[in-house]
Amino acid sequence: MQKLSLKLVLELLVGDNIIDDIDSAGRKLNSGVFRLLVLGDMKRGKSTFLNALIGDNLLPSDVNPCTALLTILRYGSEHKVTVHYVGDRAPRVLSFEEFRQDYTIDPSEAKQLEASQELAFPDVSHAVVEYPLNILQKGIEIVDSPGLNDTESRNELSLGYIQNCHAILFVLRATQPCTLAERRYLDNYIKNRGLTTFFLINAWDQIKESLLDPEDEVEVAR
Repeated sequence: MQKLSLKLVLELLVGDNIIDDIDSAGRKLNSGVFRLLVLGDMKRGKSTFLNALIGDNLLPSDVNPCTALLTILRYGSEHKVTVHYVGDRAPRVLSFEEFRQDYTIDPSEAKQLEASQELAFPDVSHAVVEYPLNILQKGIEIVDSPGLNDTESRNELSLGYIQNCHAILFVLRATQPCTLAERRYLDNYIKNRGLTTFFLINAWDQIKESLLDPEDEVEVAR
């Protein structure tokens, strides 16, 4: 009787997809890096949260400009940004200020790109931000993704990176109900992947303020 390989036996028992997930998990463990992918619709406060974590206004967090690139935050002794391009073009090292200026898009440009289903920087693969942050020192990397619910091409960029990560931080906004699109992302791309998923509910302070009785001086003072 011909001997079957362990992988072939497992494929027959549980299917190809689960085997691929196991192989992917093994590669992640061998890399010695823990990657946390931050996901969420546009204007949910992903970059604002990460800027607060870093302690520097590095990532574009204004309510109008949107994050245009997949950005990986990792530990480094020096403050620098390296932009990686698609193809054979050599990476480019930038200062934080140059990165902010060159890779933030304004609202009018974002709308034009959305209408034409285009990427802002189609020649760029991702950016790597190095920062001497203690939380990153033990091999943790935080991946700031472009906002979902923008263009399909950007969604593919963000959601396609899930397979390279160990956990997901999904950012929601307290002042806006969970949208059908957000539920679809969770059901179609995150559910049943075996990834630990955290939910960050942003803007709780705005909810609290709306519930206060302006005539109750004690409650307002808290």
